[in-house]
Amino acid sequence: MNLKDPSGRLARWALRLQEHDFDVKYKTGKKHSDADALSRNPLEEETETSDKFLAVTTSMNLAMEQKKDQDLAKLKLLSNSSKNEEFRFIDGILCKKNFDPDGKLWLPVIPKHLRADILRHFHDAPTAGHLGFAKTYDRIRKRFYWPGMYRNVVRYVIHCRECQGRKSVPQRPPGRLVPIPPAIVPFHRIGIDLLGRFPKSAHGNKWIIVCTDYSTRYAITKALPTAEVDEIAKFLLEEIVLRHGAPRVIITDRGAVFRSRLVSSLVDLCNIDHRFTTAYHPPNKWTDGALQ
Repeated sequence: MNLKDPSGRLARWALRLQEHDFDVKYKTGKKHSDADALSRNPLEEETETSDKFLAVTTSMNLAMEQKKDQDLAKLKLLSNSSKNEEFRFIDGILCKKNFDPDGKLWLPVIPKHLRADILRHFHDAPTAGHLGFAKTYDRIRKRFYWPGMYRNVVRYVIHCRECQGRKSVPQRPPGRLVPIPPAIVPFHRIGIDLLGRFPKSAHGNKWIIVCTDYSTRYAITKALPTAEVDEIAKFLLEEIVLRHGAPRVIITDRGAVFRSRLVSSLVDLCNIDHRFTTAYHPPNKWTDGALQ
């Protein structure tokens, strides 16, 4: 059986085709992805993302989509230059040379309006697995190219709602807790905190400062008109140091008034060890348990 003397199935096809007037044109196998897809069994589930992604990988469609992007005009001019070896037209598609040994030698340049479809395919698809931006970028850069790809991938992965809801933010492990030994001598260790702002009282006060002794749980409170630094320093000097002596340790939160220069100078003059609670730690809202 040969084409010069067809028989059987080829003979029947030849007789059937003689009824039509047409010209046969040769096309490379890469451009026959549409016919190849039609010859396969249909998938049970087809998504919009996969359809768009298949359209992008088709050579003829990608060449047409590149013409719609005005931002690729400059790259097309560079590819026409004889000195430029980074960009080149291959089968009508603008491609960029891949200098990385991984991936293809020439990467197709993706127009702006198709980049979101590629990001969804390589990150949101069920087979993508919602990987991090590093792995997602590595998968895309081996197949495609567009200016600012890394920045786009990072922004897309960071703003992915499913990743935000299911994945924990990478951070350093919490530090070890530093237990406070029990105090034995009264006013050896005290804790100070500010409460307010409250509605203005009849005497014009809006704040309450609280001092608690860790040994006896004795509490000292005073109403203050303001939460200024001089009010805090005056309370520490008159109500604590001059009445009960200078404590060895003072524990406060990281409020600006407790970290001020005036309070720090007073603490240094009295030879007091000023310790601060851990920042951004909800259990320390009231400095420590003794002040509650």
